[in-house]
Amino acid sequence: MGHRGAKALAPENTLSSMKAAAAAGARWVEFDVMLTADGEPVLFHDDTLQRTTGVKGAMAKTPFAKVRGLDASLGFARRYGLRDGRRFVGRADCRVPSLEDTVACLLELGLTPNVEIKPTAGLAAETAELALTRMLALWPQDRLPPLISSFERASLAVAQRVAPHWPRGLLAGGFPRDWRQAMAALECASLHLDWQRTRRADVAAVKAAGYAFAVYTVNGVRAGRRLLDKGVDCLITDRPDLLLAGLDG
Repeated sequence: MGHRGAKALAPENTLSSMKAAAAAGARWVEFDVMLTADGEPVLFHDDTLQRTTGVKGAMAKTPFAKVRGLDASLGFARRYGLRDGRRFVGRADCRVPSLEDTVACLLELGLTPNVEIKPTAGLAAETAELALTRMLALWPQDRLPPLISSFERASLAVAQRVAPHWPRGLLAGGFPRDWRQAMAALECASLHLDWQRTRRADVAAVKAAGYAFAVYTVNGVRAGRRLLDKGVDCLITDRPDLLLAGLDG
């Protein structure tokens, strides 16, 4: 599953990144959804705009009319160097995308999304409500349903109510002590964990309980092999091209 599209191949959480994931052979992509100041769901990871767009300010205080025109490739260009990143700067598919534009792109590419609800502090329920209400109107019923994931259990509780027929994934850094109770209460389909904190016994326990196990963010073939050997079901990666080629067969 491509992480934020394909984060190492194109600017994260942009249509360009979704296209890069599809070109690499991924069939699933994960991306983050936040709300603008006027309640529009957009693809973005940070509370502030600076890292990826170079613009100061908080997402929660910036209106959609301004956000939608921001170039989200600048952070990618700085990280990977202008020689490699400059081809993305100024491209229309590298602007901060709306949920509508993203869904249209995914449907054209044949990708299925893992929608991570990434709320600004205090907006866990509102972000899930608005994002999922919009997704329900956009996503065709005859397509494989999206996976809805979040670190915020309040967001997953809203997903359980608003889109009960869509699978839910509980995100965590370390293995949660109360995973059984939380997964059952939220009727989750999967647990998503930091790959470096993933133990074979925990994977076995979760799968024995009937849930899937996903790990993030795996960018090495050797690590991917070890995790698959532990029984992990899904590798979330910035480099779907590398893992698909290295793990094939």
